Amino acid sequence: MPAKRFVYASIACVLLFAGATACGGDKNGDKNGDKSGDGAGAAAPPAKAESIAVDKLSAEEIVKQAQTAMGGLTSVKVNGTLTVDGGKLTFDLAASKAGDCSGSVGTGSEGKVDLVRIGGQTWIKPDAVFWNTVAAKEGNAKSGAVLAELFKGRYITNGQDDPSLKEMAEVCDLIGAISKDDGTTGDKYTKGAAADINGAKAFGITATDSDGENSTLYVATQGKPYLLRMEQTAGAEPGRLTFSDFDKPLDLKAPPADNVIDFSAVKQKLRTA
Repeated sequence: MPAKRFVYASIACVLLFAGATACGGDKNGDKNGDKSGDGAGAAAPPAKAESIAVDKLSAEEIVKQAQTAMGGLTSVKVNGTLTVDGGKLTFDLAASKAGDCSGSVGTGSEGKVDLVRIGGQTWIKPDAVFWNTVAAKEGNAKSGAVLAELFKGRYITNGQDDPSLKEMAEVCDLIGAISKDDGTTGDKYTKGAAADINGAKAFGITATDSDGENSTLYVATQGKPYLLRMEQTAGAEPGRLTFSDFDKPLDLKAPPADNVIDFSAVKQKLRTA
């Protein structure tokens, strides 16, 4: 489950198009994906029967079952926090297997961006803190207030061909990233103990990456073996991801046309403001 690589590469790219951060994939290599998010809400749907016999399965077999279950989802919600280079990233995002999504991603003191993606088209709505961050990093701090007022409450779109927005939209591919197993992570898994994740019964699996860092995967033991949470509490980059709303239909709506600005206009204003 290479979710860390996915989260680092995608969420960090949210600010790329304005030069607020760099995007070149996971700086720390192919570690495991458990350095993420802070969750809320029910983690799993109610179920009657135990889905996996944790006493009879190996840690690797339990993780594989979770991967299969997550890969079979039509939609899921992820809420969490992530520490990257000493900074805190947050996101609250619901996504479908098709790659549609709705929610928000944030970079702590550098601002937050609302995000909608439908059928391959992406709209983003940055807040005022974001625009001030952009302006400062572009060497024109005074323009931050101008940009924030000009684009206040408005969405930006038509940047699908721009590498920055294209990569940013990859954050919507939650299901594909979480369930993928390309054999390159090098994680080692060991069995932990039973746990309760927001009222749902789960079993913990310790994942140890190639650098020896440990994190925990919590897999549901009732109903389908969904991944309910991933977390890392030790080290310099702690975080937690909580998964919920499994297969819950998404309520997606494109922003009104009169509240949308073309991406080319944004780039022009960044050069002239």
